[in-house]
Amino acid sequence: MSGGSMAVLKRVKNFLAPLPVVLVTTRLKQKSGVSDNIIPISWTGIVESAPHMVNINISRGKYSGKVIRKTREFAIAIPGAKNLKEVDICGTVHGDKTDKFELTGLEKFEAAEIDVPLIKQCPINMECRLENIVSFKSHDMYIGRIVSTHIDDDYIDKDGEPDFKKIDILCYVNGDYWTMGKRVVKLFFTRTGK
Repeated sequence: MSGGSMAVLKRVKNFLAPLPVVLVTTRLKQKSGVSDNIIPISWTGIVESAPHMVNINISRGKYSGKVIRKTREFAIAIPGAKNLKEVDICGTVHGDKTDKFELTGLEKFEAAEIDVPLIKQCPINMECRLENIVSFKSHDMYIGRIVSTHIDDDYIDKDGEPDFKKIDILCYVNGDYWTMGKRVVKLFFTRTGK
């Protein structure tokens, strides 16, 4: 322990932190026109690495979840701290009533493999095809296979990898936005000595 005693909370609460903040985009084509949407998500993670699969969790009944069920595709954009205002705005209005791209000024560009808009101001965009849906009491987990990844050239390091120092990734912690901070050390440093 860190020197103090450990308090037992009276109620069970999830303090898993930090959670990445992502922007999930969808597109619904109807006779009345095309509806593109953005929903901020922090309940997201990696599911599998071969093939690469990720999950997003959306409250039951949300517009974006309905669109994903219908179209079976979505994209995940990784915003940086510079996109904080746009991220927050996207979480305060409903996508079936508001054009969030127009409201925030975020710019679209077309995906390579799916029919969903990607976000130009986000350094990383991943195109996903829906593989599975797992339903829980309050949320549905949408599992998507990544079929294409886009990285802004300004955020690629000398080794051709994403430079996360430049991205300044947003995180969600217990009702607040945070940034990741600094890199501490390379994974498995105790084994490699680096």
